Amino acid sequence: MQRIRYILALLASLQLLGGCSMAIDAFSRNLNQAVMSNNDTQTVMQGLPAYLILLDGFIESSPNDEDLLIASAKLMNAYAGLLGTQIALMSEEDEYRQENIKTQQKKLNDKALKRAAKAICLYDDDFCNLTEIKYAEFKLRLKELDEDDIEFLYSLGTAWAAWLQVNTDDWNATAQLPQIKLIMEKVIEFDETWEYAGAHMYMGVLNSILPASLGGKPDIGKQHFESAIKLTNGNNLMAKVLYAEYYARLMFNKNLHEELIAEVLTYQDTQSNLTLLNTLAREKAKALKASAEDYF
Repeated sequence: MQRIRYILALLASLQLLGGCSMAIDAFSRNLNQAVMSNNDTQTVMQGLPAYLILLDGFIESSPNDEDLLIASAKLMNAYAGLLGTQIALMSEEDEYRQENIKTQQKKLNDKALKRAAKAICLYDDDFCNLTEIKYAEFKLRLKELDEDDIEFLYSLGTAWAAWLQVNTDDWNATAQLPQIKLIMEKVIEFDETWEYAGAHMYMGVLNSILPASLGGKPDIGKQHFESAIKLTNGNNLMAKVLYAEYYARLMFNKNLHEELIAEVLTYQDTQSNLTLLNTLAREKAKALKASAEDYF
């Protein structure tokens, strides 16, 4: 009830701004910052749905606001990621609940991808329908991008990768993996440190999904994970957790797995902008540690 009263008061104050788009855009960016700086995943999980609906309301009023669309896509992906962490911590007996959460994840990721795609289209109509065109045309379109486009490009890439992660049972979705890789390669070309070397982290995962015998490129994935860790001075714990989950497990490298998990669980957090991500990484690390004995 207290949260509802707060949101109503916030809406009232925003109405006094006369629909000022700049103020709403600033609010949405600050909201993203506040979420990413929070170390209480349960509070974030409980509060985020209300803010997602709040941003939906803003977008209803300003459907072509690029910043609002990007902010909404980021928050939906963050919430879907939180839900994914909860699934990892559930017991096998919670199968019904897991399926419900997976369905919710798919809805969130689908909506986030559509909003990120719309945002980059509004930003430059040469980049419309990027998620629908063939690979050859997609590759040509990406050549038209430059460093100034990196925020919209990375937002589309992360939303697309998150969407693919919850649709791996769909071969049509899996067929779009090369396009996502191209996006991340382009981001790395422009600025490999962008969003705490996030593109390297995604490339590590995308290249380590399958073993080499089935077309995967785990050696390349390893290089990207190590680049993400080096570029962030080891402060991006999610890079280490994903390195353990996707590469060390794929290669059955128990020693590397144990080393990475230990580093994550003993890390003393000093990076406020990475607080939520690192908190999630610790939770994933605990789940990986608990299941390691059965895996290796």
